[in-house]
Amino acid sequence: MKIKSISVKNFKTFDSNGVYITFQALTGLVGENSSGKSNVLEAIDIFFNFSKGKIKKESFHHEDTTKQIEIEVTLFQLTAIEKDRFKLHLADDNESLTITQKIVNLSESLDGEESDEDEIPSDELNIYESKHGSKWTVPEDYEWLNCIDKPPTKTNLSKWWKMDLHINGNDIKSFFSNKQPSPEEYHNKIKELWNSGSIPKRKITGDDKILGWRGILKGNLPRYFLIPALKNLQDDLKLTKTSPFGSIISFLTNQIGKELKDEIDKQTKEFIDTIIGKIDTSGGASRIDEINRSLNSNLGIDIDCLLNLKFAPPAIEDLILPKLYGDDGFNSELIYKGHGMQRLAIFALLRTYHQFKQAAGASDDIIIGIEEPEIYLHSHVKRSAYNFFRDFSESGTQIIYTTHDSYFVKVENFDEIRLFRKEKYENTKLRTNVYEFSVDSLLNFYKNRYGKEGIDAKSLRHRFYHICDESKNEGFFAKKVIIIEGETEKYSLPIYLKNKGFDLDTNRISIISAGSVDTISYLFILFNEFKIPCYVIFDGDKPDFDLSSIPTNQVEDIKHKSKRNKELFTFIGVPYAESEYFFPETTISQQMAVWEKDFETVFHKASENYKTIKSESTKFYGTPSKPLAGRFFAEKMTKEYPDAINPIIDLLIKNIQLCEWKTFITKK
Repeated sequence: MKIKSISVKNFKTFDSNGVYITFQALTGLVGENSSGKSNVLEAIDIFFNFSKGKIKKESFHHEDTTKQIEIEVTLFQLTAIEKDRFKLHLADDNESLTITQKIVNLSESLDGEESDEDEIPSDELNIYESKHGSKWTVPEDYEWLNCIDKPPTKTNLSKWWKMDLHINGNDIKSFFSNKQPSPEEYHNKIKELWNSGSIPKRKITGDDKILGWRGILKGNLPRYFLIPALKNLQDDLKLTKTSPFGSIISFLTNQIGKELKDEIDKQTKEFIDTIIGKIDTSGGASRIDEINRSLNSNLGIDIDCLLNLKFAPPAIEDLILPKLYGDDGFNSELIYKGHGMQRLAIFALLRTYHQFKQAAGASDDIIIGIEEPEIYLHSHVKRSAYNFFRDFSESGTQIIYTTHDSYFVKVENFDEIRLFRKEKYENTKLRTNVYEFSVDSLLNFYKNRYGKEGIDAKSLRHRFYHICDESKNEGFFAKKVIIIEGETEKYSLPIYLKNKGFDLDTNRISIISAGSVDTISYLFILFNEFKIPCYVIFDGDKPDFDLSSIPTNQVEDIKHKSKRNKELFTFIGVPYAESEYFFPETTISQQMAVWEKDFETVFHKASENYKTIKSESTKFYGTPSKPLAGRFFAEKMTKEYPDAINPIIDLLIKNIQLCEWKTFITKK
């Protein structure tokens, strides 16, 4: 059982419109600070591990405690046992289960409702929590069918047997030769008809009191573990019986062999009896015997039962409380190690728990929420941790995490990313919106637009893996993305921009190299569908010869480049005049910049010092590499010849600043 989706309303960052998020086995929540990522993890924790102490005034949106908090969770991928257990509460698809948690402050009654005087206040609040859902039941006028989940009482069955038991052409009495069956037989037959669809159903909604499912929910929902970012991890590693990690350690230590437990219990009992025998005497008489005689005499009545006060030997889990140690040359409790080691140990503890649970044949679903797993970890450990999360999630454990680190997202797994943005509405107000982009949406786009059949999710991921390295991941964390064609622009363009006082990092703009003009459209559609503004810069590659007399060996190349230019203009949303061959003049707009020939021609070759600087670059680096030459040229121009820099750079900066997100491409 995993979380399919969650809707959160009136909770911290989220207003009455709320947010709706779907989840994968592994899901990364990314976005700006204070956009609500951690609030989602906290909302899930409140749903699965509710306690009144977790609800503060600040938990309510804008601290408005008159509005109820709503957290709606839809669970899916239920096992056959789970489906049977929740069969009366499943959705129409018979595959998913939706539960809505409502949290109200009864000290400020809603809709004129009276506060429940029996409720215990949490701080200055009077919090009441309930879980609502739906239940399939029988038609209202057919009381005698109301035994789907358990056998009727004999009294009810006798009363029903006197009625006309016909429904949908079925004579219920005829199934038992008109002889009253036992409650169990009657229940089994009605259940059989229900499962076969022979009995009409109706859906009712309500809270746990109406649905009677408090007992079903308890202990049958997944276990959720929240690993916070800045909390003192010593609290998480306290191994009390009731703490989440304490219960894990308890489960693991229960794997100790029965023989060893029996031996410990035997020796403990002998030890306790010996000690008590030595110290429990006063004047030759047992003080416990004296207390027991007093207990029985003070009953005041003979009930044929003797009370006995005894010192029972402790259970092994009480006698020996295990602790987690780490030996890095100094063997000490893990709470005294570095925070990075502590967090990795917690991950390992959870994985070991899952491993042993599976080996024991126990189906204990686990969902883990992790805040900023990158904290305290070095780069190579981050990569390892991300791969660990992926392996862990593929083994059946759902992982939801927040991150600000590009090591914890991958372009080829874009469908696992949920991008949080605070956006204005009604001119001045801010609201958190969450954007996601599914593999199916992209596959359908390619199929409908290009007629491409036979492309599946695996081949699509392989394509993105081939064209994208880790540097592309940075785009998901940017306020705006500049997609460029190659490394020459990447090495030199930031230098020109900074020289003009336009620093990309300060403006939270990422410059992403596509590696080739042919792959720009892949990155553009990807970032655009997450509503990230994209500014595209590419070479038009206009040939030196006249297009009316194209050399035979150049025809296919010219056709390809022309088609590519048209496609990019279409993708970006810039109109162009239709012609057989399309090679636009140098154009700079609010969405893109295209150089008639190439970047180097515009910024470098036009300089009268081009050959001299090019020669110096080759000599300095020992290679004619174009990207290195581009960097060398940009630094030389900005330091020694600033007045010679093409003034087009000012127009470029202005348009990059004006660039805004326009529209979704795949939803047109």
